[in-house]
Amino acid sequence: MENRSPAPVLLDMVIAVHTPDRPVGRAVASLIEGGLPVDAQEPGRLRITVVCHNADPREIEEQVRPEHRSQVRFVSHQDGIRSPAGPFNRGIAEADATWVGIMGSDDTVEPGALAAWVDVAEADGADALIAPMGHAGGGPVRTPVVRRGRHRDLDPVADRLSYRTAPLGVLRLAVVRGLGLEFPTKYATGEDQSFSARLWFSGARISYGRGLPRYLVHDDAQLRVTHTPRSITEDLAFATDLVQTDWFLGLPARSREALVTKLIRVHLFGHVWLRAQAGTWTAADAAEAAVAARILLFAAPRAARPLSLADRALLDAVARGEERSEVMARLSEARRKFSHPRALLPRSLSQVLQREAPLRFMIASALL
Repeated sequence: MENRSPAPVLLDMVIAVHTPDRPVGRAVASLIEGGLPVDAQEPGRLRITVVCHNADPREIEEQVRPEHRSQVRFVSHQDGIRSPAGPFNRGIAEADATWVGIMGSDDTVEPGALAAWVDVAEADGADALIAPMGHAGGGPVRTPVVRRGRHRDLDPVADRLSYRTAPLGVLRLAVVRGLGLEFPTKYATGEDQSFSARLWFSGARISYGRGLPRYLVHDDAQLRVTHTPRSITEDLAFATDLVQTDWFLGLPARSREALVTKLIRVHLFGHVWLRAQAGTWTAADAAEAAVAARILLFAAPRAARPLSLADRALLDAVARGEERSEVMARLSEARRKFSHPRALLPRSLSQVLQREAPLRFMIASALL
């Protein structure tokens, strides 16, 4: 009988798991239902790598159903840090398939998702396919806010790719390695921002899996550990460092502006809102947020132009170092009241139809 050599792996999926109480078995089961064969003798097969991060692989393995364990490669990664960057880097380093993808141990994919993502990516000649996302048992995650009817050869600015921070979907491994993409391990949060931004703005061919089975985020994806409060400087270090890199400075102005608009709208304002709503906003927070805002706006001075009047009021308060928690809470809440014109209209009417302006952004999001 002729000996058959194992078929080449088509897709390496990497799951990072940090504690043995996470539902990694559910994640693995969903990948096995993802539509790609896992048998080593089948062409176009899937390989699942579970990276056990600062945890005993034997305890992690016990969370996977016995009938699935033989289909999973368990890899130990001990680095002593809390960031998921290390295990994701390790899993990608272990990959040798045509395509690679990452997922959290709490999440799942819908049946047939992997096969559909790879099929469309290959048909499009794409370097990456961004997976559509949803909340398990709930509605869609409306990022990125791509143009109506577009699903391939996306433009990072026109299709607002920076709003998809997590590079979820399938990525061509040769492109990931050719661009030297890695998740930086030094940040407490936002470790995926530079990875995805460098990919979206690299000139790579990007597709979006419009209408395909989704990547599902589960509500239990919160870390069951005691939260260690961090400073604004720590929480936004990924953003302030990124906009001071030679890579960022080499981008066209429109790309720099689009990325900084997103960093202000989502990350700077997000951290202000969390602290202000909790009543924990301090003088130190105010001073550090003001520094972060100055760094971001120095990198792209026009990035604030499409923001709403309510956004600008909050940004002005951040820039002046407003210390009163109740003021920051009121301003943070006002920018989220989209029934009010101040949350929809920018200061300059010339910006009303700019792609990052609230009206156009919300309409595009609703049509997604």
